[in-house]
Amino acid sequence: MLESIQTKIGYSFLNKELLELSLVHKSFSNTLNNERLEFLGDSILSSVISQYLFLKYPEINEGLLSRIRSQLVRSETLSTKAKSLKLHKMVKLSKGTANIDSSHKKSIYEGCFEALIGAVYLDGGWDQVALVVANIFSDDLENISTDQSFKDPKTQLQESFQSFGMSPPEYNLSEKSNGYECTLDYKNNKFKSFSSSKQGAETKVAEQVLDSMSNAHD
Repeated sequence: MLESIQTKIGYSFLNKELLELSLVHKSFSNTLNNERLEFLGDSILSSVISQYLFLKYPEINEGLLSRIRSQLVRSETLSTKAKSLKLHKMVKLSKGTANIDSSHKKSIYEGCFEALIGAVYLDGGWDQVALVVANIFSDDLENISTDQSFKDPKTQLQESFQSFGMSPPEYNLSEKSNGYECTLDYKNNKFKSFSSSKQGAETKVAEQVLDSMSNAHD
């Protein structure tokens, strides 16, 4: 199964243990899991995408570059990428976590994907991880249209709330040992996310609420 991941991403690990570790969720092992790789991969992925956009679009400003990047690395996209690589079939989870509904595992799949990117970086360096990201995101990068508004999730959510005559979203942040947890209550549901930065945590939870609103209208 690990070979299939390497084939899909176009990279063969020198240290297979890094690849294996990227697929260990904290519910499976509290001491040896993919959280640190996820933390690293989050930053590496953002940096690789930033470099690509910076070089490809010398004419557009920082604000639009940031919005395009946010769309490319949003939680929904990363969890989808994880599934396309079949990471969701290989991640090691506790029995309790494995039995929860798959719709509630998106953050787990996203974390696995980011951990995989972190593992590639540690194993092969910047040039290799840049090639892997370019390979995985090839369709997304080719289909970017700078005519789009690319509003960030927090702006989209605030505008949605306003359109319904609701007060602006209230993001509740709490600092953890390795980042920030953010919660947001919407329609009797509590949405929760985690990121290494306050902005990242708020953005991820905004994405979750937007996805919930979108699914409710499907």
